[in-house]
Order: sequence, then C-alpha cells, then structure tokens
Amino acid sequence: CLEDYVFVPTGFSPNYDGVNDCFGIVYAPPMTEFKLVIFNRWGEKLFEASDIDNCWDGMYKGTDALVDGYTYVIGFRCYNGKFIQKTGIVTLIR
Repeated sequence: CLEDYVFVPTGFSPNYDGVNDCFGIVYAPPMTEFKLVIFNRWGEKLFEASDIDNCWDGMYKGTDALVDGYTYVIGFRCYNGKFIQKTGIVTLIR
C-alpha cells in the first residue's frame, strides 16, 4: 500500500457529457477512514467527502465553480494499517 499506487487525475471537465465529470480517486487499494477535501486558491473549503464513492462535481454553493486550479487533500488508512495522505492541484476545465 504505497502512495504511488493511488491514481488521482490532474484535471476534470464537469460538463455533463459522462466523461471525467467528477473529481476523486480513480484507483486505490482497499481502504478505510477516507477523506477528500477541495480548497480554492484562497484556502476556502469547497467540498468534503468521507466516502470514496463521493466525488466533486465542480459545484460550489449550488453554482458551477470557476475554471481554475484547486487544491485537494486526500487521506485514508490502507488495508495494512498505513495512513496515506496525498495532496496536489486539480484543474477544473469547462
């Protein structure tokens, strides 16, 4: 269970075409204690999920978030007990 085996895309396009409409982990090992948080460039929290099946659809307060780069923080406990935290930037494209 290594961070290198957790795939998180660098961009997504929530334009409702059924392709890359939601941001989240694409591939990860079996895990518990999952948490995903998305922040804008000013550090304001836009989205939070504690279920790996929930992903960010590019909305904030009921409206489309702006085309921009957003910081994500993902943390979870692997099947072997190791806690992994992964951070990065995801680009929202419309």
